[in-house]
Amino acid sequence: MYVSMTGFSRSQAEQPWGTLSLEISSVNHRYQEIYVRLPREFSSWEPWFHQKLRGCFRRGKLQVRMEVLWAPAYRMGRINKEVLSSYCDELLQIQRSMGQARELELEMILSLPGVLDIPRLEDSVPLDKLEFVFGRLISDAVASWDLMRRAEGSHLESEVNAHLGELERLISDIEKMWLPAKDAALQAVRTRVSEVLQNLGERLDENRFLQEIVLFSDKWDISEELARLKSHIIKFRSSGGDAESAGRKLDFIVQEINRELNTLDSKVADADIRWLAVEAKAALERVREQIQNIE
Repeated sequence: MYVSMTGFSRSQAEQPWGTLSLEISSVNHRYQEIYVRLPREFSSWEPWFHQKLRGCFRRGKLQVRMEVLWAPAYRMGRINKEVLSSYCDELLQIQRSMGQARELELEMILSLPGVLDIPRLEDSVPLDKLEFVFGRLISDAVASWDLMRRAEGSHLESEVNAHLGELERLISDIEKMWLPAKDAALQAVRTRVSEVLQNLGERLDENRFLQEIVLFSDKWDISEELARLKSHIIKFRSSGGDAESAGRKLDFIVQEINRELNTLDSKVADADIRWLAVEAKAALERVREQIQNIE
């Protein structure tokens, strides 16, 4: 299954004390990273958000941002009249003792500690209620986010299969060209060994020729590389059809395919086959570009 690491979603929750908005955005990343930005009033909840989100995906860079539009009743401060009266009485006494007679400025007194009480959400909303609201907010956002990632993954799968089909075609063409080229390579080795032996004054012995073929076979025979390439592609397709997204596994298989193509390219001397190997590498690189965004 192909699931993209790129996605975005937004969810909202209406509460008597305000409107919460949660945004989730993600991009591709080699490992799992989570960044959470919460209003100052909820900063202590950040570890809780990390714990909830950690099990929603396996790799990628996830950014979560929550904002709150507070209800007026929870943003309006309440004046403590007793504290205000005590400040005023004390300030008037100080003025009289210093021989000053000025009117008190209430704006300055309101900034003194204890005069203006800002209501705290924790005093009116239980923690279990907040946890329920946050949990539903995350659940809605993650569901929408995951739906978008799966839709994007479906597009990626189509692109990958198209490039993988091109890679299979090129490998098949290489195999078809290698069969006659292999016979030519064998004949070239036979001729080369014969010439060397004739220069030494010896006749070509069939057993000696077979020994030389064994020695040289690893240097020019690409039969094993072709077999492994086809096997890797079969494994790639089956891994892409797993129940879970297997982007990391697909990336490892691409590395193995690239290694076989490099070995194949270094062994053959036929110009046409080597050009097909270059085109196969280009097709594989297009596959690699697409799977970099798969979870």
